[in-house]
Amino acid sequence: MKICLLGEFSGNLDEGMRIVSSHFAEELSNHHQILTSDIRNVFTKEFWRDIKNFDPIVIHYIHGPSIKSFVLLKMLSFRCRSAKTVMYAMHPDFSFLSKRFIPLFKPNLILIQSYETEEIFKNLGCKTEFLPCGVDIKKFKPATEETKEELRDKYGIDQDKFVILHIGSIKEGRNVQLLEKLQNEKDQVIIIGAISTGIDKNLTQKLKKSGCLVWAEYFKNIEEIYALSDCYLFPTSPENKLSAIEMPLSVLEAMSCNLPVITTKFGALPRAFKEGDGLFFVENENDIFMVLERIKNTNMKIKTREKVLPYSWENIGKKLEKIYFRLTGEKQ
Repeated sequence: MKICLLGEFSGNLDEGMRIVSSHFAEELSNHHQILTSDIRNVFTKEFWRDIKNFDPIVIHYIHGPSIKSFVLLKMLSFRCRSAKTVMYAMHPDFSFLSKRFIPLFKPNLILIQSYETEEIFKNLGCKTEFLPCGVDIKKFKPATEETKEELRDKYGIDQDKFVILHIGSIKEGRNVQLLEKLQNEKDQVIIIGAISTGIDKNLTQKLKKSGCLVWAEYFKNIEEIYALSDCYLFPTSPENKLSAIEMPLSVLEAMSCNLPVITTKFGALPRAFKEGDGLFFVENENDIFMVLERIKNTNMKIKTREKVLPYSWENIGKKLEKIYFRLTGEKQ
């Protein structure tokens, strides 16, 4: 099957949609002809010419949706009339006014994650299917105590500290300012900032001043930072929908490393996972403090990796293949 993927396929893999684009291309290329078209080249002749000459059966826009992405996909459907069009709604970004235009530009299928997004698009007359994000279960895996100690030495982290980790944009919209309240003599907060999405310098300085370790740089071996940590925290409010993709990859990666994970009920997380076995859904700051004390002071069994194994990129790739086959009527 000829599949054209629209996304960002170059640059550091420190941003959710770029990581998803990369893994979709990798998994699908095992059994299909794939053309990866970078949406940053949309104003070049080569972008349009290459897609037309490729003559895809499926055109899948990954970095979306926004009103611009709907318009672009519609234009491509006129250029490649035999192709089915697919939009991945993992980061919905459009105004109330633009919703009026979506029925005019709707693709053949919208892949959704959260229940809320699914309802929005169904009410607009769009056909939807659920497709969660995935995780590299080979790269992100539990660490031995020996490995943990070695990595703490490597990065200069106190062996006796309880390390709380957060990875993502350093912006107030993600509620990372809360992390300075968790930093103390016994606990060490580590924040890895995604450069590609921008960093609030004032907030960064404030976090550093409180004692948090803030590393605003790209870590190719980010799995090492998970491995030296004791707990992962995702504090972003569900109301701040534009602050992250609806199924935050850092939460999946932390679970794959079998870390205790404290998170809000952001996006698709409560749809994909049930609480328990080291996964905690919290509503407010008090909940976070209570859960942290529980993790530190009780000998609980952590089984977050078991919860996330069904979401390996290999499994997600197979699920996406089946969706394409149903949509196109092609035989497997």
